[in-house]
Amino acid sequence: MKKIKIFLVDDHTIFRQGIRLLLNLQSDFEVIGEADNGTQAVSMVQQLSPDVVLMDIAMKGMDGLTATKDVLAVSPKTKVILLTQHENKEYILPALKIGAAGYVLKRAAADEVVNAIRATYQGRSFLDPEIADIVVNAYRQGNEDAYETLTEREREILILLAKGHTNNEIAPILNISSKTVDYHRSNLMKKLSLHSKVELTKYALKRGLIQS
Repeated sequence: MKKIKIFLVDDHTIFRQGIRLLLNLQSDFEVIGEADNGTQAVSMVQQLSPDVVLMDIAMKGMDGLTATKDVLAVSPKTKVILLTQHENKEYILPALKIGAAGYVLKRAAADEVVNAIRATYQGRSFLDPEIADIVVNAYRQGNEDAYETLTEREREILILLAKGHTNNEIAPILNISSKTVDYHRSNLMKKLSLHSKVELTKYALKRGLIQS
């Protein structure tokens, strides 16, 4: 029997180990590798060409959305499933737009993850039942708002700023210069018509990007 080759990407070792144990119980699954960051994942996927990648979103350095885009560029036949705790449309819709084949919440039952892998491997899309309504409602209402114009990097910086980080603190987190952080900060605030740190934080809270 041909096994589905799976690659795991998550910056929490214990979580990866748990997922690996779960998947190894399936006779048609084979976990062929894992990475704890997006940059490493893209490089290894290019070498290993897995059938399916389970990708976290929030990771240091390259985030999961950017990594997904790069994975699909170097390995077009690979299916990427976002396996994450983020359940708001600011993450879900961009993930689907860049080509993710599935989106599953980390609190989902084990069989949901298994079903998602088999479905995407067979060429179908898979959405966690808990977020299906979010996607449908977003498209009914129209999702082309100012937030949708932000780049992945601008979204990362928006969240970090809203959490109270300064430009100098954000720079090493994202492996960029403080000057580059300031450039992205100016751009995102202009796109969102925000004029102060307080407005930025309120915006992030309202959209569910950070917790109060």
